[in-house]
Amino acid sequence: MKLQQLIEALKKGITRSLLKKRLYHIYPDLDFKTAIEFLKAQGLPIIEKNNIYYLSTSFNDLKDEVFCIVDIETNGSKPENSQIIEIGAVKIKNGEIIDTFNELVYADEIPEFVQEITGINKEMLQNAKSQKEVLMKFKEFLGDAIFVAHDSYFDFNYIRSQLQKEGLGDLLNLEICTLTLSKKTIPAQRYGLKYLIEELNLPQETLHRALSDAKTTSRIMLIGFENLPDNIKNTNDLIEFARGSRTIKNKVLKKQKKKKKGE
Repeated sequence: MKLQQLIEALKKGITRSLLKKRLYHIYPDLDFKTAIEFLKAQGLPIIEKNNIYYLSTSFNDLKDEVFCIVDIETNGSKPENSQIIEIGAVKIKNGEIIDTFNELVYADEIPEFVQEITGINKEMLQNAKSQKEVLMKFKEFLGDAIFVAHDSYFDFNYIRSQLQKEGLGDLLNLEICTLTLSKKTIPAQRYGLKYLIEELNLPQETLHRALSDAKTTSRIMLIGFENLPDNIKNTNDLIEFARGSRTIKNKVLKKQKKKKKGE
């Protein structure tokens, strides 16, 4: 709770003296400089301007921001008794892919239903790296980019849980869920990846494979960006706009229906 409050304060700006006090309450064993570096290593883009500390997202235009669109495949839905079997990600800046990440993860077991959905079997994972090794590489790839996923509640929290399980720290990157973003910016009847591919006439990718789903999600994100309200001036504005329940009603579709009734 204290950490989340600190993140919200950093979005608006916080003095060095006040930040020092807050950090002491969260990390009493770390000095100020070490605590700042520790937070940066967990994905928080902290910057300093005139002795005031902010998140860089308070100033970044969307074209200057780096978004990391992520998808994972797992051998179960509960992180406490399952693990990641594939991570795929694409980094986008100014509408262009600037880097990709794609790794299978070794697992002892893959339930039959997971094999049927993903097409991933044990033989494919025989020479794959361990979850810890892959997560270390992924965390380095992610850096302090904005974490984006279709239903980020699952992907973000699952990865966060596995990082902690593997002793690799926390995941503090700011995040955007394209499921809620699309419901606010794209008129459609359904919002699963499969349905949005058809609705938006997107390139056909292999569903339920991590990199393919990440590429599809990136295309949905960019289409959503084209329909943002005029008051979205920086990345923080976008993050606030994209927040909301995963069951939020489609505002775009409701507006269109009202318009048709008025015609």
